[in-house]
Amino acid sequence: MMMSLSVFAKKHFMTISIILCFLLPPLGVTLMLLIGCYSLNKAWKNRLKVNLTPGLFLLCCMFISSLGAGVVMKDHSYFLVSALMLAYIGLYIKITKECVMKTFSVYKWITIYGCLYFYGLYPFQEVTIHPTIKNYLAGTALLGVGDVNHYPRLIGAAYNPNFSVTILLLGLAFLLAELLKNLRNAAYVKVGFQSIAIIAIIHAIILTGSRAGFATMSIIFVLFCFRWNKVVTLLFTLMLAVQYKFILEWMPRNENLFESAETRKDIWKKSFDLWQEYPLFGMTPLGFREEYVYMFHEEIPHAHNLFLAMFAEYGALGGVALIVVVLINIYKASSLFLIKYQSLNLDTFLLSLPVIFLTGIFDYVIFSPQVAVMAILLMASWDKYTARIPLWDLQFFSIPYERYRYYL
Repeated sequence: MMMSLSVFAKKHFMTISIILCFLLPPLGVTLMLLIGCYSLNKAWKNRLKVNLTPGLFLLCCMFISSLGAGVVMKDHSYFLVSALMLAYIGLYIKITKECVMKTFSVYKWITIYGCLYFYGLYPFQEVTIHPTIKNYLAGTALLGVGDVNHYPRLIGAAYNPNFSVTILLLGLAFLLAELLKNLRNAAYVKVGFQSIAIIAIIHAIILTGSRAGFATMSIIFVLFCFRWNKVVTLLFTLMLAVQYKFILEWMPRNENLFESAETRKDIWKKSFDLWQEYPLFGMTPLGFREEYVYMFHEEIPHAHNLFLAMFAEYGALGGVALIVVVLINIYKASSLFLIKYQSLNLDTFLLSLPVIFLTGIFDYVIFSPQVAVMAILLMASWDKYTARIPLWDLQFFSIPYERYRYYL
């Protein structure tokens, strides 16, 4: 019995780790990072040939920047960020080299059920929100807010509503892609059950109180309609344009929308000033908080914008790398978006990839290792999926199709 359990755990170790990222986030994320470290060590020992894909290029630039920041600023604690980047690189390599379509499918469905789990936690939030060891292990304790009593926003199991909403949006995108497939196949019973789950996740997104999440959700629905029916897309877009005031009323915390925008604008300006102090390598996520307090006498953990955060924390090297990778992926997604051929996971990627970019405009969600691990799994799977798309005929940006043709 113990032997069979050991064999099962070894065979499904990554699946178990992804599940634990939702149930016991500290343990799940730690296991995923250990998988990354083991995979990187294995690739190094076996002298595994690794192709320079866009995602790997970005992670390597972030690793180099964190090393440079540690040396330039003479702070050895910054090398912890370098170690984290190495674990991310190892995890990315494992996905692109070893995982198959079934692996991505498992990740997708775990995320969907994890979102429903987040929603199911909300009625018990008054109990689970408090800073106890049990709640920290479960990911339900609230971080970043002083007063936790009568806190109205949904936290789920990601420590903060802004992190939870990103995971919820990924789950929504995955579920909408499944809905598209069943609508095309006229599987209306499945459509009915999935619609109920979609409504639950939409309500969960609204409960997080995230305005960026609400806006991103609206854009995802426009993309969903476009992939489903062009006429429906036109009607839905016209409805959004005509009823924009009504839509704004549905937006969470709309009463202080402009005040929040001014606060974000101030943080962005100060983050830009911080980048100018350390332009090449930045100051890493560890250094950002310290430098922000030192220069502006405020406790701000990150820049609340993906691009500014990359420039401030990883310097011009990391920031420019991010812009290059975003442009490459816009090119890839645009190449696939309008095609009539329906590949197995095409809708899943086209609906889920914008989540990281769109939420990153008003926040920096990959600051959370829990969200970062989810994003790396998605990014690595996407790079593997789009390996055949030529990019200016530069082969070093793509993984040879012959090696992974069964994945598509």
